[in-house]
Amino acid sequence: MKKKITYKDAGVDIAKADDIISLSKNKIQETFNKNVLSSIGGFGSMYSIKDILQEFKDPVLVQSIDGVGTKMSVAQKANNFKYIGNDLVSACCNDVASTGAKPLTFLDYVAGSNLEKGVVAEIIKSVAEECKKHGVALVGGETAEMPGIYHANEYDLVGIATGIIEKEKVVDGSKVEDGDIAIGVHSSGLHSNGYSLARKLIFDSLNLSVDDFLPGYDVTVGSCLLTPHMNYSTLVQSFMNNNLNIKSLAHITGGGLIDNVPRVLPNNLSLDININSWKKLPLFEFLSNALDIEKEDLYQTFNMGIGLVIVVSPEEKGEVFRCLGAKNYTEIGVVIKDESNSVFLNEK
Repeated sequence: MKKKITYKDAGVDIAKADDIISLSKNKIQETFNKNVLSSIGGFGSMYSIKDILQEFKDPVLVQSIDGVGTKMSVAQKANNFKYIGNDLVSACCNDVASTGAKPLTFLDYVAGSNLEKGVVAEIIKSVAEECKKHGVALVGGETAEMPGIYHANEYDLVGIATGIIEKEKVVDGSKVEDGDIAIGVHSSGLHSNGYSLARKLIFDSLNLSVDDFLPGYDVTVGSCLLTPHMNYSTLVQSFMNNNLNIKSLAHITGGGLIDNVPRVLPNNLSLDININSWKKLPLFEFLSNALDIEKEDLYQTFNMGIGLVIVVSPEEKGEVFRCLGAKNYTEIGVVIKDESNSVFLNEK
């Protein structure tokens, strides 16, 4: 005898996905421009590049895929998903912008064991808001309800940004020289890396909750850990539009300054950083004091207050400072001849 069972009985509610899109549709459409050809709900996202290509001799597409990682678990603990989409868009767009490219489009993917409509709609809306803020079209996405794959009330969030740049203008670090200077644009907090260690210390070892104050500081754990990831893509475009000679750009994500800066330096050069040249945010001061961790490991696990590193010649730094304007930034170090191709952390 056949057993009558539906997809919904298996834990997947197809109608729910339609409801989520309906709740988010207006926000998504606000990111559209004349190049977006597809409507919401199609099988594939279509974006016209005819007009854009007329501006380029040798256009190069730049793509980045990323997720928000274990920062999502903090959002779940705090039941606050207001900015988690901002984090995703910023993480991907910053990687694209680190080549000098302008982000054009974005795709998102939200999955979980049981998608709560209000939560998923809030996540998608925050993705759309960050896209709109930086002129990026949210051309498509996907939701997936998969009981048995994710734990109850657990969500996963992933996205892909695509950008474009003229090949001869690609910023790849190949022109960096001995004596060039590094400018650090400040971060707003952990951004989207180092959460596994921060969570273990704060929630497991210290038994703090998201509503508790960070020990020694007038700020809650939740507000510290859920501060949105800063988006530097518009700033980078201002450099490119003003024809500044930016030699290298490093988005400081997982791996911190230690791992990310050498990726955009020639093999025979290193960066000497004065780690006392910028004031640390309360969260970084707390982590430095509370963790029994070597200095190198600290600066490899966390961004420690620097979200973007810009390498330019000394002659160019004044123009870069003018372009940075009111942004929080610091001259943090100098490029030196050194075959180890690494980052030296000095306290000057």
